[in-house]
Amino acid sequence: MRRPWSRLRVLVALIYVFILAPIVITASVSFNAVNQSKFPPLGFSLRWWREALAWRWLQPLGFSVQLSTTAALVATLLGLPLAFALVRGRFPGRAVLEALALGPLVLPALVTGIALLQFLQLAGLGGLYGFPALLLGHVVICLPFTVRTIAISLRGLPALAERAALSLGASRVRTFVAITLPLIKSGLFAGAVFAFIQSFTDYSISLFLARAGEQPISVTILSALEFGFTPTLAAVAVLTLAVPLVLILVVQHFFRIGDFIYGAETRA
Repeated sequence: MRRPWSRLRVLVALIYVFILAPIVITASVSFNAVNQSKFPPLGFSLRWWREALAWRWLQPLGFSVQLSTTAALVATLLGLPLAFALVRGRFPGRAVLEALALGPLVLPALVTGIALLQFLQLAGLGGLYGFPALLLGHVVICLPFTVRTIAISLRGLPALAERAALSLGASRVRTFVAITLPLIKSGLFAGAVFAFIQSFTDYSISLFLARAGEQPISVTILSALEFGFTPTLAAVAVLTLAVPLVLILVVQHFFRIGDFIYGAETRA
């Protein structure tokens, strides 16, 4: 009986190595003493980290955080009523609405970026390139994440809780604020976090809709890669990885976003 479990542990360990090895290698490259992407590092230096913390990289990093935060908030605000309509509603065209809401999960982001670029150009809205166009594109690709996670929470919501509040004289608005919203908060925060990560790591859409001075960090890194992978880029890559990781750890600590899948009772 121990042999299958031992094989499973080895398999899991290999999977972790496969996932973490590129991150460890990239992080170690950023400490090279020479301006070469050598592994193992040749010497030790923090020079490339000082360059990574310069305004050249902090400006697009801050822009990405601002864009991703805004896109996540807008996608969550739009995803909440949309999820309610898809889960609770029974109306003609519901299947079409669901397909439109979840469609960006099926379409490659590259196709969505080209489509948005063509739409803005043909509609004479080229002046929106930059933050407005990026926000529109990122909300489109983030909306499916908020809709799906909120919908999962709604489907797991005990229907009797809302009925009990309504039977006791509470209005629908008060029932939503006092009963429904607290019970689906894990799905809300999970959707917002997933939307932030999707927006923060996107480059396919940002590549078409960005403009000079308003470029996410992903596009800036992609542009710099034309001149080769340097230790500075390795340090910047580690910073971009740390932002969503820290966000997940903080939100998970306070709100336990995993509950929207498993339920608080099963995780207690």
